Amino acid sequence: MTCIDKNFSACDSRCPSIVYPYDKFQSFSTEWNLTCGTDMSFSSNTQSIFMMGVMIGSFMVGGLGDKYGRFPVILSCQFFSGLFCLISAFAHTWTIYVCFRFLTGFFLSGIINVSFVLTSELVGPSKRGIIGTMPALAFAVGIVILSFVSWLTQNWRVMTAIFGIFGVLCTAPLYCLFEESPRWHLGNGNVEKSKSILKKIARTNGHDLGDIELKVATKLEGSSKGGKLSLISLISHDILRKITLIQLVSWFTCSSVYYGLTIASGDMGGNRYISVILSALVEIPSNLVILYVMNLPQCGRVKSCVGGLIISSLFCGSIWFIPDGHIAVITGLACAGKFFVVTSFAVIFVQAAELYPTPIRNLGLGVISVASRLGGVMAPQIVNLNNIYHNAHFVVFGVLGCLAGVLCLMLPETLGRPLPESPEEIYPNSKRSEKEISGKRKGDRNPLITEIEDNSNDF
Repeated sequence: MTCIDKNFSACDSRCPSIVYPYDKFQSFSTEWNLTCGTDMSFSSNTQSIFMMGVMIGSFMVGGLGDKYGRFPVILSCQFFSGLFCLISAFAHTWTIYVCFRFLTGFFLSGIINVSFVLTSELVGPSKRGIIGTMPALAFAVGIVILSFVSWLTQNWRVMTAIFGIFGVLCTAPLYCLFEESPRWHLGNGNVEKSKSILKKIARTNGHDLGDIELKVATKLEGSSKGGKLSLISLISHDILRKITLIQLVSWFTCSSVYYGLTIASGDMGGNRYISVILSALVEIPSNLVILYVMNLPQCGRVKSCVGGLIISSLFCGSIWFIPDGHIAVITGLACAGKFFVVTSFAVIFVQAAELYPTPIRNLGLGVISVASRLGGVMAPQIVNLNNIYHNAHFVVFGVLGCLAGVLCLMLPETLGRPLPESPEEIYPNSKRSEKEISGKRKGDRNPLITEIEDNSNDF
């Protein structure tokens, strides 16, 4: 950027007007001249404030989905995230803009987490892998669409308004196409409503379930220790505490390594929009590969997640030993590291939904999502270590990947298993779980699981 008056620098207070290198594109930074001195911090903190909204929303909205149902929370979040995004397009100051960006992120978290839980509960075990990777694929496609729209509009207000309007309008098809989770209804004692939804799904797919019988599982209200499951249960219950701590580490690692490698890769050169599009397209084959691998019996969720983390850490750590000047080699290793961490990122979403019991599935996913947002916030700081010691950030990514990979080995395999209704069903083969579950229900699966899972392929 330069000053229109050649006698002054662009950041000189006496400069009458600043000329930016991308005169055709108008961002909020250039419109409000947040490009010099302390004003630059306002621009750089905008995304952090947005992520803060997503983080707080992940923690708060998840519990609402468990209490009031998945469907109404998703509809509300879809509408309000689009509405606040649209309103932010008309902000006349940076302060007003970031306030609405915070609210957009807050409600956006409900779409990300609660919708994933809802779709996971509507399908059987054989389809949960597909459902789990769809958000990641949609995310990559969304970045491509965002880049094209930005390229065509060349104005941040127009672009923001387009996506805000689209978000609001999407509420209508969601209302028409989706149903509440029959598992959530059954968990709250609404047997007839659950049966009605299951029959409607079956009719839509050309099948007839006939006269089915559903029963409320005896352990839905909580664990064998008594009491309903809540946020405190994630800390007080030893099984829930164990899986939560491991998931916090793995989600933080996947997020920080993913965003860190994206930032570290820098600009590919040439057109900035094409650079972003190509970066997003790299993630598509990664998600397609893991969709196949994590559904293989010999791999499953645990080995797929651990393998992705460990291999990614090896690629990242090996960059430490590459001499300066070998840019092509370093770039190749970084891309390989990102490829494999994307596979782990896809797996941990599926794994989290399959690990947490139904009464606190949304809440558990919301809590561990906070770690993911923290990872995204910390990623730029980790990359800044490169300014202190060359390639030090890649070593940090490697260490984090190894640590998370080892910890994930302690999680149970969930491939092909019914969703748990109580903490004791998370580790079904342990002696403790067998002892606590025995006498509570007949057979190896409760009635809710049997009816929904066994009939899922006929829907």
